[in-house]
Amino acid sequence: MEAKTVDGYDVRAAQERWRKVWEQIDPFRADAEVADQGDDTRERRYALTMFSYPSGDLHMGHGEVFALHDLLSRYWFQRGYNVLNPIGWDSFGLPAENAAIRNNENPERYTYDNIETQAESIRRYAISFDWSRRFNTSDPEYYRWTQWLFLRFFERGLAYRKQSFVNWCPNDQTVLANEQVVAGACERCGATVTKRELTQWYFKITEYAQQLLDDMGLLENTWPEQVLTMQRNWIGRSEGAYVDFAVEVDGVADPIRVYTTRPDTVYGATFMVVAPETALAVRLCTDEQRSSFDAYLEQTKRATEIERMSSERPKTGVFLGTYALNPVNGAHIPVYAADYVLADYGTGAIMAVPGQDQRDWDFAVEYDLPIVRT
Repeated sequence: MEAKTVDGYDVRAAQERWRKVWEQIDPFRADAEVADQGDDTRERRYALTMFSYPSGDLHMGHGEVFALHDLLSRYWFQRGYNVLNPIGWDSFGLPAENAAIRNNENPERYTYDNIETQAESIRRYAISFDWSRRFNTSDPEYYRWTQWLFLRFFERGLAYRKQSFVNWCPNDQTVLANEQVVAGACERCGATVTKRELTQWYFKITEYAQQLLDDMGLLENTWPEQVLTMQRNWIGRSEGAYVDFAVEVDGVADPIRVYTTRPDTVYGATFMVVAPETALAVRLCTDEQRSSFDAYLEQTKRATEIERMSSERPKTGVFLGTYALNPVNGAHIPVYAADYVLADYGTGAIMAVPGQDQRDWDFAVEYDLPIVRT
């Protein structure tokens, strides 16, 4: 490639010359040995950015993330901290394997060739990584510790399996996080994402919910309040009660159990909502409503949980043809399936109190349902 010049200055040649100097000096290498001996009085900092997928070369998204990360790392360096800033690649899993298959390559060779290509590009960025601490998640020396950690969780009953609905990319044949679904499509390949019920491994983070919430206080006045609120909502600890609403399906009692933080508002429950993807919704749906429910279920599967929980999203749903009994006032209230209720939140069903909850209010207005102030 022809060297770029600016007013006679050879940019590429200068870049390569100074790159060699910086790599020889190696100024960003964290000196763990000196620090452990107590001879280094500098305070330590750990800087970790997202490991890149080695399914191709870098793009501008990588450049953006690395630049922001480098800004923070260099700030700490300039403040005199002993900074540990490793570099690595998220090289395990189906995305890299499927990329190799599409290119008719051996997955291992294709993956590690891409890692070398990306490493060369990152070095040209002159990011302040410690290249002596370079990792690939597909290396046995790395994933042996992942396995070790998992076994410790499993032995202590903190890792378990259960059926749940996940975002599924039919092209990559893999599960996606909500953040990896953009406008209903896989961010990697653009395929339309659907919901699929699979057996998944989970970590019992709820065992530590209170400790996590308590430690949030350590971040007050140092983290943005918006981020702290998001973290508290993610932890999701709450105190409340379970309430059963009697329902009969084909002459058989099949009560709907809900979890509520406001049991004092049961009187104001004028309808119920069940997550469409639950087995409960399937059982409660009458034959007359089956076709409408099935169509709505397919529509729900194309939306992510983030989209479903958006306050800006219009409220939609379908009547299941079933009524429940309010245990406080004896009223027969209709049962709907609606996507603003999630299968994995609480019991997957709610008592809707439109006089107290904005989402329930919006749904009640949309479907002309009673609203009772409590």
